Amino acid sequence: MKAYLSLGSNIGSRHQLIQTAVRLIGERVGRCETLSSLHETRPVGFSSDNMFLNAVVVIETTLSPTEVLNKTQQIEAELGRTHKSVAGTYSDRPMDIDILFMGEMVINTPDLQIPHPRLHERRFVLAPLVEVASEVVHPVSGLTAGEMLSQLNHQTTITEPAFSQQLLQDIRHLLSELSSTPHPLSEEYLHHILRSENTHLYVLYDEEQQLSGMATVCLCASPTGVKAWVEDVVVSAASRGRGYGRQLVNKCIEAARMGGAQKVMLTSRPSREAANRLYRSMGFVPRETNVYSFDTNSLSE
Repeated sequence: MKAYLSLGSNIGSRHQLIQTAVRLIGERVGRCETLSSLHETRPVGFSSDNMFLNAVVVIETTLSPTEVLNKTQQIEAELGRTHKSVAGTYSDRPMDIDILFMGEMVINTPDLQIPHPRLHERRFVLAPLVEVASEVVHPVSGLTAGEMLSQLNHQTTITEPAFSQQLLQDIRHLLSELSSTPHPLSEEYLHHILRSENTHLYVLYDEEQQLSGMATVCLCASPTGVKAWVEDVVVSAASRGRGYGRQLVNKCIEAARMGGAQKVMLTSRPSREAANRLYRSMGFVPRETNVYSFDTNSLSE
């Protein structure tokens, strides 16, 4: 029987722990047929600075579901997991192994639920699952893994946020993905941005209410009319390829139009190939102009 197992680790030597878990699963649970690539994601259901590595392994096993559960929990313990999540309370863990599917079985007991009860809303599981088995069918909903993942792409919220420490932490993380040398964002300066009448910061939350992208539109009145610049468009690496950048830029265009701007401008480094393809596909046209940058810190007193 085919079984689909998800693996996750966010503390310790994550790569090595997953490699060891796959080896032990192959030795004790069933022959490993396919292993997805590793997907790095933020924790879901609790706050932590430790990012997860997630993967899905497809195995062929002769064991019963209860035997698979017992052996995978034993592997978790051997790899350093000292306690299980209780009543929806989650924490960092060196190894987490869940049974997603076993054939077409449906099991619903206090100790074991197959298919996994929250599979349809867990992108960090669905993304690697789709990579190795996009056509596997959920025996209850009848949806394929690919269809379940596609549904999640539309469950987003774009908002102009209120300040919070979590927002500050999340934006700092996004800025580190935008640039290898991000400008340090202070709490005071974020307050300044959020209070500004002519600066609109938009953030996008995914279906799990994780901040997954942001963009800023800046409005400026000049003698030749209202100008609008879109700045700092970034989508987290774990959330790319879902149309989030397009949603954010469209929101900025809408805000620029409402603010009286007739044109919206943005700049993008040539190395950001995916971003440049997006902007062109949305109707942005490269201008025949020079863009100059002057560092005010170079001025001497």
